[in-house]
Amino acid sequence: MEALKVKPLKNKKLVVLMVEKEYNEPFWLIEPTNKPGSELSTLHKPSIALTSFLEKLIQKIKPDFATEELGMRSLEEFNENNDLSKLFKRNNISFYPVDIDENARSYIAQLLDEKKQLRDQIIQALEERLKKKGKSKEFSIEEEYLIAYGQYLQSELEKQEKETNFSVRESWIVMKILDTARNTNSNGEITCIHISSPEHVKGVTKLLEKLNVTVERISVSKEVTLSLQETPNLKSIDSLLQAMQIKVKPIIKKESIELPYLLFFLDSDQIASPFDVCMAYDAGYNAVIPYENVNSKDAKKIVEDAVFSRGPKGVKRTTFFIGGKDIAQAEETAKVITKAMFPPFNASVVIDPAGAYTTAAAAVAKVQNAISSNNLGSLSDKTCAVFGTGSVGRIIAVLLTKLGCDVTIASLNPNRENGDEYAAELAEQINTQYGVHLQGFFAPTPEKKFGLLKKAEVIFCAGTRGVQVLDKEILQKVKLLKVLADINAIPPLGVEGIKPDDDMREIEQGIYAVGALAIGRLKHEVELEMLKEVRRTGKGTYSYTFALELARKLLQKTISSGALKLTLRYPNIK
Repeated sequence: MEALKVKPLKNKKLVVLMVEKEYNEPFWLIEPTNKPGSELSTLHKPSIALTSFLEKLIQKIKPDFATEELGMRSLEEFNENNDLSKLFKRNNISFYPVDIDENARSYIAQLLDEKKQLRDQIIQALEERLKKKGKSKEFSIEEEYLIAYGQYLQSELEKQEKETNFSVRESWIVMKILDTARNTNSNGEITCIHISSPEHVKGVTKLLEKLNVTVERISVSKEVTLSLQETPNLKSIDSLLQAMQIKVKPIIKKESIELPYLLFFLDSDQIASPFDVCMAYDAGYNAVIPYENVNSKDAKKIVEDAVFSRGPKGVKRTTFFIGGKDIAQAEETAKVITKAMFPPFNASVVIDPAGAYTTAAAAVAKVQNAISSNNLGSLSDKTCAVFGTGSVGRIIAVLLTKLGCDVTIASLNPNRENGDEYAAELAEQINTQYGVHLQGFFAPTPEKKFGLLKKAEVIFCAGTRGVQVLDKEILQKVKLLKVLADINAIPPLGVEGIKPDDDMREIEQGIYAVGALAIGRLKHEVELEMLKEVRRTGKGTYSYTFALELARKLLQKTISSGALKLTLRYPNIK
């Protein structure tokens, strides 16, 4: 049996003119019960319109060889009873059948036939039982299991037949076109005319293009007009033929090169984040182009060059991702580049400085979902405290305030001078920038932290990595606290007694913890899905509000395949 090995050509350039014929060449592995009747078989031949067009095409381009699917025909039928074979022979063009190897087809058909026989046995057994039941429409347990098994077999048959008829068979077709070109005595450009069934044009074209073959797709449009003013009597074939005029017009599609999905990563830091670069590739982008030490002026120039070079179609497959630890710089860059774009050159923009927006969204969504799932009321009516004034802490505070929470953000740095003033000014700055209302608080000591803790029902720890913010002793004193979330995954963790994998574990009486890894897993999923969504839609600006909405949806749609898995066993009836 011939082996299927599809290899690109070396030192030869192949151009394939893919001509779509007017019908799908019949092909099957197992003879179908509903195969086309004999009344349609006369239409399964090239029309005079197609052959006349091909004659003209041959004279124009003078191809090196031509190919066509063999289908269910024998080699003798292909060569002797085929109008296309006669056409190419008349024009001294070598014409070859290309299709799945006969031995390979017989082997696959034999495997399928075994399943078909079993399926037929199931159907026969069901029919016999239903005949005995008469008009009763209720199925017994035995019949239900037979139906389920029969459906499974039929599904497997259809799936394997489809795979063979398309992906497997199309690979054989491509291999034989390439092998024919390889054996053609020419070192220059080789031209092939391939006559293809409509259902295989797309698949064969994609395979050829992946192998660096230039493909032009040609379909023949036919328009039949009648020169008589009145519709002729269809019983009078002579008058119909005399009145008929067939106009043939080719529709040519050049090589269908798909524009790649590009993501320009604009990072204000000295080194572009490998995390975000990897996430973009995992989301399906063909290329990720990182730029480092980018300010808003640089970003404007990069965006203008990129969008104008890609054109309106390419812009839909272009994304600008704004990163870096400086949240203010990221927001400023976002404003500048969105202002620089205009229709139809509007690319999509993602803002996630150092992952702060997706992390904050994941933390808030996780806590919101946990509170609701554990019958602790609603997050929106809770008093919340955020320990940490970095990018993540700020956006957590903003999202909580927008949900309706009473929020205080606390600065923890004991070395900060004029800490109370700093906290107040920071709160004012956040309120002005984001249109919210929250309070600032300076909490460098355990006493100050307790002053905030005793009023809070929900706590978010978003302090410096590897720095413990809260110890067990202080947690044992509070009464109102219900949920505590820690962003820090580097020991020592932000909260003593918490574990990174905690997902609403009770760490003190009445106090439930959400750990950094539980939040981190959702953050990873949010960023990945956000990038996929951006790539799919190709427009819009995506920031922390979209990230929160997405995080909520992901939590609601989380379905464990393991939890839904089941095994049915036929009951042992004695």
